[in-house]
Amino acid sequence: MRRASNNSTKEAHSGQTQISVRKFGLLCFVLLISGITQFARGQSTPDEYQVKAAFLFHFAQFLDWPSDSLNVADPSLRLCIFDDEPRRQELQSTIEGKPIGARAFHVRLISQQQEIQGCNILFLSRDEARRQSPVLKSLRGMPVLTVGETSNFLSDGGMIRFHIEEGKIRFDINLEAAESSHLQISSRLLLLATSVTRGGGADRGR
Repeated sequence: MRRASNNSTKEAHSGQTQISVRKFGLLCFVLLISGITQFARGQSTPDEYQVKAAFLFHFAQFLDWPSDSLNVADPSLRLCIFDDEPRRQELQSTIEGKPIGARAFHVRLISQQQEIQGCNILFLSRDEARRQSPVLKSLRGMPVLTVGETSNFLSDGGMIRFHIEEGKIRFDINLEAAESSHLQISSRLLLLATSVTRGGGADRGR
């Protein structure tokens, strides 16, 4: 009887810890979005991609993957980028090894489209535009969060698109694409998006 009570207490404490982590993550994310860093449209800088890496880290905190898509024996969340990505060093140095709850965030370099299996998040910068359409087409229905930058990223089937607005990094969400791949995006993250595309069209956010 006492053992059952102890287990219940541990489960409740674990649940409260996860909620606290998400609340803290949300606070950090709001502060990040409201930051004063300014970026010129069309001109990328190392700082820009360090900030985008932080966004990618926070996206993972407000996303639920299907349980069968996560490896129980390997407590990792994998962000995949192609090995010829010009900004790979900024992305790697910013988030490699950072903890997300009981898991750790790792950056995985891939060289071929077939290697995307096993990835949890895929980032395609504007420099990877030539790959965008075939890669996104191949990932339809798969539980991989796709994040990109080009103007047609969402219409090609991508899920989150970065853009610069008034000198700050913002993002749009294609909720329909995420849900069709069995990914659940937190309502808190949806509220922070500039726009959210649903089945009936786009809703304006922030």
